[in-house]
Amino acid sequence: MRFSKGLFALAVLGFGVGSAVFAGCGGDEKGTTSGTSTDPKCELLDPSCGGSACIALVDNAGAKQFGLRMSQILISDPAALAAVTPVGLTVASGVALPMEQCFLKGTGTFSWLLYFDTEKNTVCTGGAKPAANPADGYSFVNETVSQGGTDFVIKPVEFASDVSAGTFESAEGQDLVMPVYTAGGAIVLLPLRKARIVGGKLSADHNCVGSSNIAALEPFNDCGPNPEEGLFSFVNGGKIEGYITLEDADDVIVEALGASLCPLILGEHDGGMPIKKCLRDDTGKISLPGDWCSTTNAPATETCFDAVRLVAEFAASAVKVNGGCPLP
Repeated sequence: MRFSKGLFALAVLGFGVGSAVFAGCGGDEKGTTSGTSTDPKCELLDPSCGGSACIALVDNAGAKQFGLRMSQILISDPAALAAVTPVGLTVASGVALPMEQCFLKGTGTFSWLLYFDTEKNTVCTGGAKPAANPADGYSFVNETVSQGGTDFVIKPVEFASDVSAGTFESAEGQDLVMPVYTAGGAIVLLPLRKARIVGGKLSADHNCVGSSNIAALEPFNDCGPNPEEGLFSFVNGGKIEGYITLEDADDVIVEALGASLCPLILGEHDGGMPIKKCLRDDTGKISLPGDWCSTTNAPATETCFDAVRLVAEFAASAVKVNGGCPLP
């Protein structure tokens, strides 16, 4: 049975697609009175916007240990999760902070952190729960969540990287379960395999990966992103690569929809009750192919097609990371 991918994605992620994505749907422009513009520019004038090139909430300059939160994540692969799709739009809304004074109108429920230690030459990365007040900072999630009879260990991973030259990259991929929290309080897990960050570039003050793109946006769209026109709130400065096995995706249960994550990726389900899962053949294998092979960590072949590739670009902004990296 085939899902409507758009409606299914919105229900699964449950962020609520608000003004962060469809900014032109409501709200007055900056500097307007009764809809009449007195200042057509998109400028970050509010002090809470950090006075930084990327709307940083703290100043990392000179710090030996410091943290950032991904302020934008644009998925390019798989295509079903790309920026202009319903999933991509809901991801954008979850990642964007609720800071309308800075033209960011998201929910801030999806937080992916980066914590740098320049003395150890390490980078720690993983998920965080939503913060009631982003200025108070974030903490890495370090716990086990059971879904569908499977225990998923949610904790950050750490990799060696000398950031003295202003760049960071993980030489080898690691398994990382990313928790995606929703506006309704639910959690959707992204069980990434061989996840790695490549091409990350830090600003000189360590406050940004990438930069704000607000000044390039359009006042008539409330200075918000316009994915269909290729206009986003940030210029990306890093890349994420990895893959999700179809079996892992079928173990992630989305209770609100009564389905696993696998049909969201492949677009069809088995019609099962009470939980809809991916279609399987007579041997018990998932019948629809992915575009990746987990055995070789390479594109799928005629004999190995048990995963889907995930590629995304990101920007990040300085935040307070409470407790640092919880790994020994």
